[in-house]
Amino acid sequence: MLSPLLSNIVLNDLDWWIANQWECLKTKHAYATNSKTRVLRKTNLKQMYIVRYADDFKIFTNSHQSAIKIFHATKEYLKNQLNLDISTEKSAITNLRKRKSDFLGFSLKAVTKRNKYVANTHVMDNKMKNILGKLRYLIREIQSKPTPHTVMDYNAYILGIKNYFKVATHINKDFGIIAYRLLKTMYNRLKPIGKYGKPIKPTETYKRLHKNNFRTYKIAGVYLFPLGDIQTSNAMNFSQDICNYTKKGRLKLYQNLRADVAIEINKMLQIPFGKDNLEIADNRISRYSMQLGKCAVTGEFLTSNQVHCHHRLPRHMGGTDEFNNLVIVHKDVHRLIHATSEKTIERYRNILQLDGKQLKKLNQFRKVCNLVALV
Repeated sequence: MLSPLLSNIVLNDLDWWIANQWECLKTKHAYATNSKTRVLRKTNLKQMYIVRYADDFKIFTNSHQSAIKIFHATKEYLKNQLNLDISTEKSAITNLRKRKSDFLGFSLKAVTKRNKYVANTHVMDNKMKNILGKLRYLIREIQSKPTPHTVMDYNAYILGIKNYFKVATHINKDFGIIAYRLLKTMYNRLKPIGKYGKPIKPTETYKRLHKNNFRTYKIAGVYLFPLGDIQTSNAMNFSQDICNYTKKGRLKLYQNLRADVAIEINKMLQIPFGKDNLEIADNRISRYSMQLGKCAVTGEFLTSNQVHCHHRLPRHMGGTDEFNNLVIVHKDVHRLIHATSEKTIERYRNILQLDGKQLKKLNQFRKVCNLVALV
């Protein structure tokens, strides 16, 4: 998307201007981070932190007087340095101890806990109404077409909003309210076409995503993901060390793949089955989750459009679509596993550039398929 990209390029200058007022302020003495903060608090400098996503940002400080000065200084900086005007409708000074403030679909408010202030976060009121409306629409779609596809559309949406809002401290309460408001809608529209109760022998994907065994509906052989089965997940701080261009950065990137796995699973849930049945569609996602999104041959993290599901024992040789007979590989690796012509083999070997260990793994899969090993 062009707009967020341009926002990040232009407003990067604002980020550094704010950071250099406090967090990254250069001092004569090289302090540790905590020590530096303690020393700065004894000065007359204004404490400030910026949180920005594209062109939406908030600047936090510790007093009303500082907030007024920062507000006008930021407005002038954007106008004079970047030739940008702020939105008068969205821009305001808010005392989070007295009133909540909305940001990126969340509402934030500072409350006291053990003699200090902490952030209470909820789903925005308007966002809750939007979610409720969308879910009612998806439920009507299931009623009119009770197929695995409409159920998977519903589940994909549920998984998407859970992954986005799970960092809210009161997500369980908010989603519980939405689920309660949907009770009559679900009963009237889904009871005649499905079965309601605790899941009996749910799929591997369902068990991985839902631990509490909530009651839900089973439509066309697929369980609907229960909206209320969610707990707050701590939002981890972003590390500046994570990047694709250093060995240390790549290592940290791979250690934090679990969030990316959930995002890609959500995308995979929206991919039509095609000729595949429901069993392989579900087991494919479960195997992807178990492998943390990594190719079984190269170890590379795979996005949803790169994923292929390989049958260890091919179906034409008696293999099944069961979970234990499946493995996730890169689409080019899958083509090389089954390749027989020298031209095709040469082409994909040049693309993949497999090392000795990777080639050994690939040959193990070819052996089960009764194909000659590659050297």
